[in-house]
Amino acid sequence: MPKSTKSSATSGTRKKNARKAAAGVPPLEVPVVAKQKKQKGQKKEPRKKVYIPPSKPAPPQPDPLDTLGLIHRLPPELVIILRSLGKKDPVTKGRALEELQSKWVDESSRKGNESMECDALVTMLPVWFHRVPVFFTHPVRRIRLLAAALHFSYLRIPAVRDAATFFLRDTATSEQIEALMGTWCMLAHDIDRQVSLLGQKSWSSITSPGVDGETLVNFEMLACIMEFLQRTLLDPSGVHIYLNPAAPVAPPTPGIKKPGGRFIPAAPREELESNKADEESDLDRNARLRFGALRAFRWLFDARLASKITSLDDLSRLLSNPLFWTSLYCGEHAPWIPDPEIHGLGHGQPQVRQATWALLSVLLQRYKGAIEPLIPILSVVLLRSAWVETDPGVRNALFQPVLIFLKEFPNAWILEGAYEADKHEDGDDSDSDSEELETKTSLTRKEHSSEAYREFLQFLELGCAGSPVDGYPMVLVVLSTIPSSVITASSRTGMPLDDFFTSFWAAINGHALSSLDRKVPSASFLSSLLECLVFFLRRLLSGSQDHGVLSGSVSDGLVPNNTRLQDVADELVRAQFTRIWEELKARHLRTDENDVGKLMASSLLSLHRMNIDLFTTAWNTVSSAILSQEDESLSLTPTVLRMFVDTFEPKDFPAEVTRTLISKYVQETVGKCETVLASDATSAGISKNISVVITLMETFGSHLFQHTDFAVRVDNMFVNNALRILQASPQAISAFMSRRNDEDLCVELWHVLLVDVSQQIDMLSSLLDVISADICPKYLRPEDGELDGVIEHLFIEVLNGDVSTCRSDLVKRLIQAQNFFLSENGQDILFQTLVSSLSSTVDDILYTTNAPFTRLATLIEFTRIMLSKNYELTSDSLASVLPNVFIVGYLLPVTFPTLETPIIDTAREIWNLWVSKADIELQSVLSGIIKEKLKELLQDCSTYTRPEDILTLSGHKPKGIDITPLADVFPTPSEFDTMINSLPSDPPDPSLAFIESIIPAISEFENPTISGLEFDSRGYSPYIRVTSALLAYLGDNRSIAKENMWALRHMLILGQYSNDALRVPATSSGLFGPDVSRSELRRLLGKVHQLSTYLLSTGDDGLHSQVVSACISARATTSSDALMSFVVDVVDHAKREDTVRDALVLRSVLKHLFASASKTDSDQWLNLARRLEKTAPQTTVAILASITEFAPEPLRMDRYRNEIASDILGVPTNKANTTGVVLLRRLAATAPDPESDVVFLPQQRAVNVVKTCQAWVSSDEDIDEDVENMMPLLFIHLSPILQNVAGNHWEFIFDVVENNLENCSFADSATLTMLGRSLRLILAIQDLVLTNKPLRASWDERKESILALVKNLVSTKLDNADRSEPRSLCRELALAVIQGLPDTLMNEKTLPEMCHLLTDSSYEVQRMGYSLLHKAARKRTEYFVIESAVDTEDNVSAELPAELLAILQSNFVSAEGFHDFESDNVEIDLSEVSGYLLAWMIMFDLFIDASIKVRSHYFNRMRSLGIMGDFFIPNVFDILGLFSGKRKAFKLDIWAVDDFFIDHFEPESVLGIRLLAAHIYHRALLTVPALIRAWISDCSDRQLLLRVVDYTASYFSPGIIRAELAQVRQADPSSELHTTENLVIKVSPSAGEVTASYTVDDQVLELSLRLPNDWPLHRLDIRDTKMVGVSEDKWRAWVLGVQQIVWQQNGRVVDGLTLFTKNVALHFAGQVECAICYSIISVMDSSLPQKPCKTCKNRFHASCLYKWFKSSHSSSCPLCRSDML
Repeated sequence: MPKSTKSSATSGTRKKNARKAAAGVPPLEVPVVAKQKKQKGQKKEPRKKVYIPPSKPAPPQPDPLDTLGLIHRLPPELVIILRSLGKKDPVTKGRALEELQSKWVDESSRKGNESMECDALVTMLPVWFHRVPVFFTHPVRRIRLLAAALHFSYLRIPAVRDAATFFLRDTATSEQIEALMGTWCMLAHDIDRQVSLLGQKSWSSITSPGVDGETLVNFEMLACIMEFLQRTLLDPSGVHIYLNPAAPVAPPTPGIKKPGGRFIPAAPREELESNKADEESDLDRNARLRFGALRAFRWLFDARLASKITSLDDLSRLLSNPLFWTSLYCGEHAPWIPDPEIHGLGHGQPQVRQATWALLSVLLQRYKGAIEPLIPILSVVLLRSAWVETDPGVRNALFQPVLIFLKEFPNAWILEGAYEADKHEDGDDSDSDSEELETKTSLTRKEHSSEAYREFLQFLELGCAGSPVDGYPMVLVVLSTIPSSVITASSRTGMPLDDFFTSFWAAINGHALSSLDRKVPSASFLSSLLECLVFFLRRLLSGSQDHGVLSGSVSDGLVPNNTRLQDVADELVRAQFTRIWEELKARHLRTDENDVGKLMASSLLSLHRMNIDLFTTAWNTVSSAILSQEDESLSLTPTVLRMFVDTFEPKDFPAEVTRTLISKYVQETVGKCETVLASDATSAGISKNISVVITLMETFGSHLFQHTDFAVRVDNMFVNNALRILQASPQAISAFMSRRNDEDLCVELWHVLLVDVSQQIDMLSSLLDVISADICPKYLRPEDGELDGVIEHLFIEVLNGDVSTCRSDLVKRLIQAQNFFLSENGQDILFQTLVSSLSSTVDDILYTTNAPFTRLATLIEFTRIMLSKNYELTSDSLASVLPNVFIVGYLLPVTFPTLETPIIDTAREIWNLWVSKADIELQSVLSGIIKEKLKELLQDCSTYTRPEDILTLSGHKPKGIDITPLADVFPTPSEFDTMINSLPSDPPDPSLAFIESIIPAISEFENPTISGLEFDSRGYSPYIRVTSALLAYLGDNRSIAKENMWALRHMLILGQYSNDALRVPATSSGLFGPDVSRSELRRLLGKVHQLSTYLLSTGDDGLHSQVVSACISARATTSSDALMSFVVDVVDHAKREDTVRDALVLRSVLKHLFASASKTDSDQWLNLARRLEKTAPQTTVAILASITEFAPEPLRMDRYRNEIASDILGVPTNKANTTGVVLLRRLAATAPDPESDVVFLPQQRAVNVVKTCQAWVSSDEDIDEDVENMMPLLFIHLSPILQNVAGNHWEFIFDVVENNLENCSFADSATLTMLGRSLRLILAIQDLVLTNKPLRASWDERKESILALVKNLVSTKLDNADRSEPRSLCRELALAVIQGLPDTLMNEKTLPEMCHLLTDSSYEVQRMGYSLLHKAARKRTEYFVIESAVDTEDNVSAELPAELLAILQSNFVSAEGFHDFESDNVEIDLSEVSGYLLAWMIMFDLFIDASIKVRSHYFNRMRSLGIMGDFFIPNVFDILGLFSGKRKAFKLDIWAVDDFFIDHFEPESVLGIRLLAAHIYHRALLTVPALIRAWISDCSDRQLLLRVVDYTASYFSPGIIRAELAQVRQADPSSELHTTENLVIKVSPSAGEVTASYTVDDQVLELSLRLPNDWPLHRLDIRDTKMVGVSEDKWRAWVLGVQQIVWQQNGRVVDGLTLFTKNVALHFAGQVECAICYSIISVMDSSLPQKPCKTCKNRFHASCLYKWFKSSHSSSCPLCRSDML
C-alpha cells in the first residue's frame, strides 16, 4: 500500500510550525483563499489537509567579538565581561551588566573622554548593539532594568553617542536597525513601570530634536520600527526565537549495546525542575512583548503625526487583519474568527486588551478619516468585545473609545448585524457586485438580529458588568445609537421594550449592585432607567414607523396606530413607576432618598412636557403607592414629596397635585397616630406611628404648623400623651419642640414631662434622649425643682460607687444638661457635694494604704463635666475645687505612677482651662492654697507623697503657678533650727566613741534618743524627711545652695544621723524608723559628701584668719562672704551649745577647710581652741582633733601637748574622774599620727603620765569607766615612746589590758569602746615586740593569758546580736590579735566554738574568721583521723559540728533568684550570703587529708541530713542563675573556678559572691560528687537538669578531669601506683582516659577508665580490655570495687586505680579475697580480709562481716552458717 501524502499533523500543529518559521517573512494574516462563488444551496467544501513542514530555526548571528576581531583590540577584563553577556544564565548576565556599569561606564564618565575606558567602550559598541536586543526583551525584570540603566549611562558618554549615531545612520543594516530600534522602543514602553522610566530616558535622548532640529529617527527608521512591532504583535514567539536563536544541538548520546545483543538507548536529559520554575511561560512572554509593542505603536502614531504622516495605508494589512483585533476580546475564541483553532491574542491578558483599547482610542481621535475603510471590521470588533469584557481595568479603558466610535459611526450596529464571519473567512469578494451588496444590506436591516445587542442586554443584566458607576451613564448614549429595527429584530419574545427593561431590572434581581456602598450605584441605575424610559417613550410617540416597531405590533401582525402606541406607553409608564416604588419600599434599590425625589421629579416633568396623559398615569401610580403607607423607610415618602415641592414650579399643575397629595398624606398620618394613642397599643405600635409624624415634621419643618388644624391636633396629642410618647419615642418630643415655635406650649410640655418623670425614675434616660438631640429650645427650665431630690440621691450613689455603669452614665448626662433638670439651688448642692467628695478622696489616696483610684476617676470626670457646663462659678467655688484638681493632675501621677492616664489628662485639662480664665486675684489665691498644701505634705510623714515628688512637680512648671521650693515649700531657716533643737544632740550608742574619738564617755550623754516621732514609708522622721528633700533640691541646684549656705549645717547633721544609723542600726536615735533602707542611708551620705565638698572648697586664703577673728571677738560678722558667715555660724553654734552633734558638724567643716590650711592657720585655730577650753570643752576637743588629723602641725602644738601632760601630772586622784578625764581626752586629741615624724611627748614625760595613771588606779578612789576608757587610747600613742624604757609601767599597761578584757564583752555595747581600744593596744604591742627583744620577753610572760582572754571573747557566741559597726571592728581586731594563735590554744572544739564568726555582718570578720576556722577544721580532721585509727571498737564517730550545720541549713535567697541583681547596690544582705558560702568552704576543708573512714562518716552525715539537695544546690544554683534559664546563667568563660584566694575575696560585690559560689560548686564536685549525682538522679525538671549538666560540662568538668588525670600522672612516689612492679599507668588527656596494665609472664592484664565529658555527673566507663589469669567473678568484683570507691564513696580516680592495683598484686601474691565482696581490698577502709571462720576457714573483711551481721540479724558465717562469735 503506497504511503499516504496526507499529513498526520493537526491543523493547530501545522499553524504553530508556520508561526515559528515566520522570522524574516511578512506578518501572519488570516489566510484568504480565492475560490468560486457558491451556488445557492451548495454545501461548503471541506478543506484539504496539506502538510506544512516546520522550517529550520534561524542560525545564530555571529558575534562581532569574533567577526570584527574586537577580541584582540579590547582589554581582556572587558572581553570576559562581554563573553559573560552572551551566557544563558540570568545571574551571570546580571553580574556582567553590573561590572560593565561600575568598572567601565562609571569609570569612563568619571575620567573623561581621553581615558582608556572611554576608548574601549567606543570600540565595543558593535558588540553591545548586537547583545542589547536580547537584554531589552529578556524575561527577567532585573536584566531589563540593569540593561536600561546601563544603556542610558552608556549613551551619555559623548564619544559613544557619536559612534552610535554614525553606526545607526551609515553602518547598520536594516535587520540590525529593526532589531535594535524595535526592542529599544519596546523597552521604553515596557510593562514594568521602573524599566519603562529608565528606557524612556535613553529613548527620548535619540527621538527628541537635537541642536540642528533633526532627530536620529527618520522615516526609514520608523518603517523598520513599525515592521518589527507588527511582527511582535502577530508573532511574539517568532520574534523571541529570532532574537534568541537556539544553540546547536549536540548529537544524541549513543546507546549501550549489551553482550546479548540487546540495544539500550541512552536516557534523555531532563531539564532541572528549578530551571523550569524560574522560566517565564510562553503565554506571559507573548503578553509582555505584545504589551510593549502596543504601547510602542502609540508612540509610533505620535511620531508619524509629528512627521505629518496621516495615512495608514502601510498599516492596512495589520489593522484590517481580524486576528490583530482579537487582542480586544477577553474570550479564547473571538466571534469574528470562526476557526476554533485560532486563539484570541487578548485571552487571559488584561494588560494586552487595555493597551489595545488605548491604541484604538488614539486611532479614533487622531486618524478619524484614515480608519473609515476599517469601519466594518471595527464595528464587529468593538461591539462584540466591549459588552463581554470581564476585567474592571479594561472596562474603564474601553468606555471612551466605544462612545467615540458609536458617536462617529452610528451605523456600526447595522454593520455588526450584517457581518458574516464565514464569508470573510472564505474570502468572498464583497466589492465585486455593488448591487448585490445593497441587496444584502437591506435584507440585513430587516432580518438579521444583533448578537452585540443581546450581549449589551447581558451587560445590563450584570449591572454594567460590575462597573455601574461608570457604565450606567453611557447606557443612554449607547442606546441612542441603536436603531429600533435592531432592537426589534434582536428580541426573543417579540416585545423588545419588555426585553430591554427586564434585562435592566435583572441587575436588581441578581443583586449585581450589592456592595459596601450601594447608594451611588443605585442612583446611577435609577437615573439611567428613567432616562431610558423617557427615551423609549419619545421614540414610541414620535410618529415614525421605524420606531413604532418597538411596541411589538409588527411581530403581532397589527398595524401600529396612535391609540395603541399611547396604550403601550401608558402601560410602560405604569409598570416602570410601580416597579421603581416597590423596589424602593423593599430596600432592594438603596438610593439616597433625596436623589430618588430629584430623579422622579425630573422624569415627571419630562413626561408632563411630553404628554399630559403620560404624566397623569405616572402621577396616579406614584400617589397610590404613597397613600398606601406601607413603606419600610419612614423618610422615603416625606423626602420624595419634599423634593417634589422643591422641584415643581409653584403655579404649575404638578405642584398643585403635589400639595393635594401632601394634605391627604398628612391628615391620614396624624389620624392613625391619634387612634393608636387612644387605644391600649404597645410602645412599639405607638413608636411606629409617631415616627411617621416626626419624619414629616423633620422633613417639612415648621411649615406644617402653619396649618391650624394640623397644629391644634398635634399640640393636644403631645400634651395629653406626653409620657406615653416619651416612652415610645423620645425623638418625637425633641422633634416637636424643635419645630414648634411656641415657647409657652413647649415649657408647658416640659413641665408635664418633669412631673411625670419624677414619679418614674426609669424614664430619666428617655428624657435625657430628648435633650441629647441638641435641637430642643434652650429656654426649657424646671419650675419648682421637680427633680432636685431625685438627681441628688442618684449623684451621691454614683460617687460612692454603689451603682452600675449605666446608672453612672445616666448621671453624667444629667450633669451635662443640668440646666434643663435642676434648679439653681439644686445645682449648688450638687457642686458642694462634688467638692467634698473630691477632697476626701484625694486625702484618702494620699494618706491611706492601697486606696483605689476608681472613685477618683468618677470624681474627676464629674468635675470636668460640671465645670464645663457651669461658667458662672464664683472665685470661692473655684478655690474650693481647683487645688484638689491640681493635686490629682500634677502630684498624684508622680507619687503613684500606676495612676491611669485618662485621670491625669482630664485633671490637667480642667486646671489649664480654668487657670487661663482666672483673673490675677484668683490665681494668687489658688497659688497660695496649693503652696501651703505642698508645704504641709512635705513635712507630713503620714502621707505617701515623698518630698522628691513635690520637687518633681515644681520642676514640671504647671501652668498658672510658679513654685519656688526653697521659698514656698521648705521651712524657713528659723523653723529648721527649731526642729533641730528639739532633737537629741548626743550619739545614740556609746560604742560610737570607738570610731569617733571626739565623742565623750557615756557618762556625759544626755537624752541620746527621742521617742514618739512619726515615720514615713521610708522610715524618715519629719526632720530627716524635710532635710533629705532639701539635700536633693540643693544637690540639683548648686547655685542656689551657694546662696543659702545656712542649709549646709542641716545637710551635715543629716549625714551625721545617717552615719549613726548605718553604724548602729539596732540602737535607734528615734530619727529613723526600724525599716529604713541601708542603701537609702548610703545614698544620703554620698549626696551630703558631694554637696559639702563642693560648697566648702571655694574659700579664699584669708578665710581662716577672718573666721577665727570673728569667733574670738564674739561679734556678728558683716562679711559678704557666704562661706565665712557659715563657718562662723557653725563655730558659734558649737560654742553656744557645746554638744557632740555640733562638735561633729564643726569637725566635718574643718576637715574640708584644713585641706588648704597653712601652719599659721593651724596656729590661729589652736589659739581659738585654747580660748574655748573652759566654756566649750567638747568644741575644743573637736578643733584639736581636726588640727591633728587634717591640718599641718602648728608651731605651738608641741608646747601645748606638754602643757596638757604637765597638767595631768598635777591632777590628784580625787579629780581623776573629772579634771583628769578631760585632760586625757584633750591630750589624746592632740596625739599625732603614729606614722608621722612628730614626737608626741618626751620620753620622761610619757613615763610620768603613765605613772600618774597608775597612781590613780592603785589609789583607794573609785576610778570611773571613762578614765579606764581613755587610758588604752592614750597608751596606744605612748607605747612606741615607752618601748625602750625599763620599769613597771609595762606591767601596769598589761594589767590594764587584762582588766579591760575581763570586764568587756562583745554583747555589751557600753564596753565596746574600751574593748576596741584595748585590742588596738595589743596589736600595737605585738608590732613593737617584733623588733624589741626586752619588750618581747615581758610580753611572752603575759601573752598566753591575754590571748586566752581574747580567744574566749571571740569564742563567745552572741545570741541575737544586732548589726553594729563598732562590734564588727572589735571582732576584726580580736581576730587580728589571735591570727597567730598557738597550737596549745587550738583543739578539735575550736571549730564549733568559732563557727559563729561566719555570721557576722562584717566582711572582714568573715574573711579573717575563715582563715582561723580553716586551721581549726584541719585540726579537727586531724584529731578524728588519729582517734579513728587507734579505735578498735568503732566507738569514735567523726561528727560534723552542729554549729556549722546550722549555718549550712538555711535559705537566704528569695524565690526570684539572685541573678536579678546586676549591680552591687542590692537590697539583700550580701554579708549573710558570703558567710554562708564560707561555711561551705569550711565544710569541704574538713575533707582535706581525711582518712577514708573519716570521709565516710562526714559523707554519711551529709547524706542523712540531705543538706546538699535541700540547701546547697538551691542556694548555689540560684546565685549562679541556673534556675532562671540558660540565658541568665552566670558566664564563667573568663574565670578559673578551680582556685579561689580568700585574701582577694570581695564579699560586698555580687561578682565576688558568684565567683565564690562557682568555686564552691567546683569543690563539691571534687569532694562529694555522689551527693550531686543523687540530686541529678532525683531531679524531675528536665529543662533544669539539662541546664545543670550543660553548665557543669562547659565550665567545671574540663578542670576536674584535668585534675583527676594530673593526680594519676603525679601520684605519690610511695603509693602502690609507683611501687608495684610490672604495673604501667598510661594517661591520655585528650581522650580523658587512664589505662592500668599489669604484666604477668609476658601476658598483660589491662583495665581502662574513661571519664565522660560531664564528669563527675555521669559514670565513668570501665573497660576490661584484657583479662588474664583471673576468673570472671573475681574480675567483676574488682571492677565493682573500683566503681564503688569512685562513684559511691566519693573517691578519686587514683583511689580506684590504687584499689585495683592492690587487688591484682595480692591476687598474684597468693592473698585470698573476701568471700562476701570477692575483693582483696575493702572498698570501705582498704583493709585485707583478716576475719576467719573457724569452721570453713574462709576470711572476710571486718566491714563486710559487720554489714552482713546487721542485714541478716545473725552472727553466722555467710558460707557455712556456723556461729562466728
